[in-house]
Amino acid sequence: MSWQLSIIEVGVIPDIPLTAYLPDAPADALISPPCYCYLATDGTRIVLIDSGPDHVRAGAAGLQIDGDSPALLAAGLAAAGITAADVDLIVHTHLHYDHMQNDLLFPDAPVAVQRTELDWATSPDSGPFYVDVGELTGALGDRLRLLDGETEILPGLTALPNGGHTPGHQSVLVQTGSGDACVCGDIVSLEENLEVIGAVCPDKEGAAKFLARAREAGWQMLPSHDARLRQHPFYLRADPPHSGGCLTGRHA
Repeated sequence: MSWQLSIIEVGVIPDIPLTAYLPDAPADALISPPCYCYLATDGTRIVLIDSGPDHVRAGAAGLQIDGDSPALLAAGLAAAGITAADVDLIVHTHLHYDHMQNDLLFPDAPVAVQRTELDWATSPDSGPFYVDVGELTGALGDRLRLLDGETEILPGLTALPNGGHTPGHQSVLVQTGSGDACVCGDIVSLEENLEVIGAVCPDKEGAAKFLARAREAGWQMLPSHDARLRQHPFYLRADPPHSGGCLTGRHA
């Protein structure tokens, strides 16, 4: 089963210390990483991997996002000829604010996430990057689908739990016409993290084990926050929304 993948940019997180990703970077170096969602279709079904941040909800929690994230996501979908109602399924790498705040824009799509991730995200120890998870997942009701371990979600689309970044983090392996592509999530934030494990992955053993598996398998790895994805063949160039944004041109 072959899927077509598209990368949709949905905002930028300004001024993150580069040492979060690369421990040997200069202490004063900053990076403004993009946020991406990934659109997968096999010609019949449409799957969104991560739904991105809501800049308003994130801002209310003290977490800044540059760009009107829901509008950028809608513009990317429109460039692919898709509306929110067309999306059949959402799969989350994890439940941090910059990956899951637009689920409710999709009225019919079930939402799949690892059970371990939801349990951690709603625990008292989860940390500041989990914003209103209980409220959002509660609003999904019976559309929430909990995965337990490695799962073939659909033929050619497999959830790969790998910890590393969060206890229930998963990557998504997608069979494409150009080979197996791994939507890494934050276990690989930048291309350099294929070799260097950053502070954003406190479970270094789990991250290293998954990276070794990926290298052996020869997967094409798609980092979660690397600006160089803007030059990737899968990157979807969409007309920007009226409120402004960082997507320009047409789909290559």
